[in-house]
Order: sequence, then structure tokens, then C-alpha cells
Amino acid sequence: MTINDLQTALRNLRAHWPQPWPGLPRVLDGCLQQLGHTADRPAAKESAPLLACMQAVAGLIEEDGRARQSKGLEPAYHNRLHMADAMVALTALLLETRKDVAASSAQTGPAHAEWLAMLAMLGHDYLHDGSVNKTPSELEWRSVRQLQPLMALHGMSAADADIVKDLILRTDPTVVAASHQKIAGRRFVIQDLDCLTVLVQEADILASSLPEVGQTLTRQLAQEWALFDTPRAEQVLTAKGRLGFLRFGALFSSPASQRLGVDALRAAQIARLETDLSVATA
Repeated sequence: MTINDLQTALRNLRAHWPQPWPGLPRVLDGCLQQLGHTADRPAAKESAPLLACMQAVAGLIEEDGRARQSKGLEPAYHNRLHMADAMVALTALLLETRKDVAASSAQTGPAHAEWLAMLAMLGHDYLHDGSVNKTPSELEWRSVRQLQPLMALHGMSAADADIVKDLILRTDPTVVAASHQKIAGRRFVIQDLDCLTVLVQEADILASSLPEVGQTLTRQLAQEWALFDTPRAEQVLTAKGRLGFLRFGALFSSPASQRLGVDALRAAQIARLETDLSVATA
């Protein structure tokens, strides 16, 4: 998948949002198919509980989202479309990461770490109400608490459930910079939890970092924040706000994101914004 393919996939999701929306279960199925999983190729024994849990969670989030949407309560940004964006972005990053694996180790389906990351990405904003954290990982903990009984119900191991928990908690934007610093200079392999964490963090904000889709998502985030923090909502819509996000929030250091060209697109936007702001203040 190229960066153009990814941007096309994100545009296609928007063409069907909110109606006729295919639903998160179908988006999940499409992502898993791209990673090599099909209905006639059962998940490995250790990964089967993850698949069952993902399918159940996708259905529950879709049901909850539809109910909230019908009442006008689904968040403008942290909604089912964002979860779909994040899963599609993660799929692109995982496929690109596989290129670092020797041809002799070519995969025929998702690796176990990929299943874990996809479940984390699907559920990382479960029950998000559009507010912002007042304490570290406050909203991320809400999602974890919702997922924990479901992971147990579907027979996931305690070790796997802990990894999913850690991945979700580390989507708190305040820990992203430290996560990238932690893997600097390290060989990037997804079996390393710190590396997998960075891929999940990148997938979470990748769509917002792109020139076209990102502008729409910024407006939706401002709409969402306006209900809780009007000054913050107004700031995010400014050129300075966008520049701050791209400089300090939209971090991409994985080999996959570099090869896709995400960081190059980010750098180009930063340069344009800096020029525009310089001209405006001259």
C-alpha cells in the first residue's frame, strides 16, 4: 500500500460517512484481509481468541455508535470513523513493516503482534465522549476497563490482555514523544512492545497528519472540543495550532512511516505554514 492508496482509502471511508456506513465489523474484516487473514484461513491457535474478541468489540462499538449518533451524541472526531481511520492506517504501517522481514519468513496471515495492535487500535477510544484528559490516560483507562471483561470472556491470555492495555494507555498524546525517543537507534521489530507502541501511536494520528483529510479532521476536533474547552477549540483551528500539532504531536519515526512518506508530507506542511505565518507577521 502506498501513501496514495492510503489517502484514497481514507477518502472512500468519508464518502460513506455517516450514511451508508458499512460498519466497523466490515472495516475490520477488510483490514484483516489485507493483512492476509481470510475466512477460509483460520487464525493461529494463540491468535483465535484475539480474532473472536475483535469481532465482538467491533460489533459492540458499532451498535453503541449508531445509538449515540441517533441521539446526536456521537463525538464529532472520536467516533467510529476515527476508529476506522486508525485501523486502515495501522494496516498500511504493518504491511510496510513486513518489508523488513526476510523473504524466507514471508507471512501468510497476521502475526500475533499484529492481532494485538489491531485490537488495541479498534478499542482505543471505546466510549470516548469527546472530552479531554484531566488526569494521565483518563479516557484511555475508560476504554481499557470496557475491554478487559470482553478480552477475558473470549479467552485471551492475561499476557495478551496486558499488552493491549499498555498499547491503549500509551495512545495518551502526552507520552508519544517519550515513546519515540525510547526506540531511537533501536532495531525496529513489532515483537518489541516499544516498537509496536510507536506503530499504534502513529496510526492513531496518521489521518490527521495528512494535508487533505487532516483539515477536515481538525475542524471536527474543534467542534468536539468546543463543548468542553472553547479556547482550545478555537486555537486548534488556527495556523499556529496546526503548526503546533504537526511539530509536536504528529511524530513519525518508524521505518514504515518513513517509507510511506508520511513524515515528508508532514515536513512539507510545516514549511508552508511557517512561510505563511512569516509573511503574515512581516
